[in-house]
Amino acid sequence: KGMAQTAAAVALGLASFRDDVEFCGLIANNCGTQRHAQLIADALAGRMPLLANLARDPEVSLPERHLGLVQAHEVREELEHRFNLGKAWLGGQAICDLPKPVAFTSQDIAAPQKLLQGTTIGIARDAAFSFIYSANTRLLEAMGAKLSYFSPLNDQHLP
Repeated sequence: KGMAQTAAAVALGLASFRDDVEFCGLIANNCGTQRHAQLIADALAGRMPLLANLARDPEVSLPERHLGLVQAHEVREELEHRFNLGKAWLGGQAICDLPKPVAFTSQDIAAPQKLLQGTTIGIARDAAFSFIYSANTRLLEAMGAKLSYFSPLNDQHLP
């Protein structure tokens, strides 16, 4: 919200930083006015498209709290309304004309060694600890670990 030309400079710098990453364009979030978005577009000077500019609007912003995220289940009723407002914002902006989807191919990856065979790993999971990368838990299990979930909020003892 506090950048205009600087947002363009950062985006252009990141886009040219690595040759193996392709940038399609910039999405400017928290634009205060149409003039704010125009300053960013002008600073990009055709070197990168401004795919969308999203206005600063608490009606569309996802809720947040100090030092933490608001979980989707806490605001389930609000999300659909916010998403529809966001969709209306986008209208016919360039972001609606995205490039063709990337094709992913499956990889043959060797099974990991069973270095954790016989090991039990306790994992906190409850309303306070709700985000877990499933790829990590799958890897731990593939390495032979037994996973035991517990709730720091409700359980009196560790498993």
